[in-house]
Amino acid sequence: MLRRPKLLFLLAFSIFLLACSNDQKVASGEQQFADAKNNLQSSDFKAALDNLNATIKVTSDDTVRREAVLLRVALVTALADANKQMAEAYQTGAKAPLAHAQTAAFYAQRSDYNNAARVDLMDAMQMVLDHRSKLTPAPISIEVAFPGFTAGDPALDKIKNGLLISDNERLNAELQMDRNCLAQLLASLAGADKDLNKGRDIYAAGKVPVDPRVYLVVFSDTFLRVGNMFDVKGINDPDKLRTVNQVVRGNLDVAEKLLAAKPDKDLETRIKKMEGDCDKCLKKLGA
Repeated sequence: MLRRPKLLFLLAFSIFLLACSNDQKVASGEQQFADAKNNLQSSDFKAALDNLNATIKVTSDDTVRREAVLLRVALVTALADANKQMAEAYQTGAKAPLAHAQTAAFYAQRSDYNNAARVDLMDAMQMVLDHRSKLTPAPISIEVAFPGFTAGDPALDKIKNGLLISDNERLNAELQMDRNCLAQLLASLAGADKDLNKGRDIYAAGKVPVDPRVYLVVFSDTFLRVGNMFDVKGINDPDKLRTVNQVVRGNLDVAEKLLAAKPDKDLETRIKKMEGDCDKCLKKLGA
């Protein structure tokens, strides 16, 4: 007679512990998301990625997950773009007369940045590929501090002119390039195109609704631009170039389906142009 109440007590206690565990998981996700946004505000992008990854993994709030996924894709895409531009700066510098005796160092840096750009680009594309089927016509609201941006960087000018700079200068130039690229992406997602001042004002006002169709078009446009590093004038990796265009083509198919529910002539024209470019590239590659 004593065993039944004991069994019921143990069952109730187990349910209580499970409920507490789930509460802690949700709370942890919320805290990590808040930490990620603080990391983004302070330009600690590595910590931001860690906290966004943790948020996506543990949160049970679909609204939070959608925002975290968008911010993560934006950040990794921006890093890919920034790394590609840093590689291009070293490519330009290697050909400058001042770099004549140091071309090996310039090409080594170019290779490192190209490798980083490739890894980031594939990461960002995979995440969009994994989540694009879950997109609905409903906007995705994001709230994040707009990055500080600059019109130029003296250190980057030195690199392009064939001057090797210190690691400290290079890392500062890299960080500013990361900020600029993230600012450009966030501005485009908010409908400000390349107007960074307008983008900053939009984000300063609070939550920003991102149209899922714009989400797909903006990221796809950046994927194609960064993916040009794989053409014959760059790394010359046709398999990677094919992958980029195939992923983007799939993104645009999803965007078209969303467009059917809510027509937009400007977006339709832009999507058709990108589709044509992808089809032309894939045909050339024999895909």
